[in-house]
Amino acid sequence: MKVCFIGACGHSKQALKTLRLRDDVTICGMAWGSSHETSTKKLDPTVPFYEDYRTMLDETKPELAVVSPVFGLTSEVIAECASRGISVFSEKPVATTLTELSRVEDVIKNSGVRFCAMHYLRYSPAFYEGARMVAAGEIGELRMITAQKSYKYGTRPSWYGDRSLYGGTIPWVGIHAIDWIYHFSGKKFLSVSAESIGDSPEMAAICKFSLEDGVIAAVNLDYYRPSTAQTHGDDRIRCVGTNGVLEIIGENIHLINERGDQIITPADAPDLFAEFLNGKEPIAPEEIFYLTKVALLARESADTKKEIRIED
Repeated sequence: MKVCFIGACGHSKQALKTLRLRDDVTICGMAWGSSHETSTKKLDPTVPFYEDYRTMLDETKPELAVVSPVFGLTSEVIAECASRGISVFSEKPVATTLTELSRVEDVIKNSGVRFCAMHYLRYSPAFYEGARMVAAGEIGELRMITAQKSYKYGTRPSWYGDRSLYGGTIPWVGIHAIDWIYHFSGKKFLSVSAESIGDSPEMAAICKFSLEDGVIAAVNLDYYRPSTAQTHGDDRIRCVGTNGVLEIIGENIHLINERGDQIITPADAPDLFAEFLNGKEPIAPEEIFYLTKVALLARESADTKKEIRIED
């Protein structure tokens, strides 16, 4: 299989790590996703580099593109690849406006290419196993979920200060937690009420969701994690059920139910990209589009300071 990379603004290094473990893949080229990027050339200097990704697609004719440009241009690159019959493994969010999202949905459905997005954190061992445990009834009937994403801001590219290029902190960071809520609960989102602080970019936000069957959920996210913290991020989720509580902090699952109080540290989970390369559909495109829509409506709620209904 011939694979190319367009941009390296998100999780491309994880995709590259997976490809380096395989002898059935050839990386045929890398290219900028836009003039705003500086990192793509550094991803793997041994791979042929192209200044224009369209030229690369024409000359190398890849079967699959790993797409991770400046976030506001992701949908444009997806559409360009899919319209040429090239399958896509894309950074999330796959679009930063609802209009762009509709275009991506249409081009993926009409082109018939394979498609997946980099919702990698669903496949981190603790979160992968935690979702399985909740689905297996370890805490009874789920009633409430709270999730956290906290990062160091550090040094970020200047385009983070341009909403049209960055897309917003809720779609970029918050979508991970929105994905967890959906994956752990299996419930549709009915409404969202959100608030954010800071501008260009937003530095913190809180999103409250109403889900099907009376389940409630909330997400808090921020870029205020101190530089002295031992880890770059602080990921957490807390699931409250009728017969117990399951909490995940970092790599550990803390489960309290009728069998007692225990700490579990899972070691393994499937590799999202490897599953996709092997012909599986680890996350259905329709699910990816839905999660993107929820994240964009949460951003709209924060911008307008209004509760928004989330329709199917």
